[in-house]
Amino acid sequence: MKRLALAIAILGTGLASPVLAQQSIHLGVAGGAVFPVGKLDSTYASGRSGLITLSFGPQDAPLGLRLDYQYDGFNGKTIGGSTVPNIHVNSLTANIVAPFRVGYAKPYVIGGAGMYPLRLPGSTKRESDWGANGGAGIGFPLPYTALGAFLEVRYHAINRSNTSSYHFVPITLGILF
Repeated sequence: MKRLALAIAILGTGLASPVLAQQSIHLGVAGGAVFPVGKLDSTYASGRSGLITLSFGPQDAPLGLRLDYQYDGFNGKTIGGSTVPNIHVNSLTANIVAPFRVGYAKPYVIGGAGMYPLRLPGSTKRESDWGANGGAGIGFPLPYTALGAFLEVRYHAINRSNTSSYHFVPITLGILF
């Protein structure tokens, strides 16, 4: 985790090798809604999602790399007269992006894996489990600016070591700087 943070810091400050200096690097922020699926849906309702991303890769490359930090908060449902406490899931993932160059709007598929730390209600200990995600999006330039925007949907699966897996689908709208 510390090595990944150091690599992000080095790339972000422009101290990377000359090969990486030729890459296009963009910082992005996004927000939206998240929907629980499967077991998670039985006790939690939809909530909010936030994303911070670093995107690497020149515009004409067939593949790109994205490092994402994502926050997903789920609202507890009322079951049998008592309300389940809210939970949130953080994730730090590395993703491959495969864009399709078809015109003004650029559709893409995205997928990757990473760590998903979470703290369950009533627990004082944070759990960290591996997970994976995959989905699709569409990127487009914002008129009269140097900014880009994207809309994407992804399916996340957390492979919890001591219980069954958690699954959820965030839908986010973001801006790339």
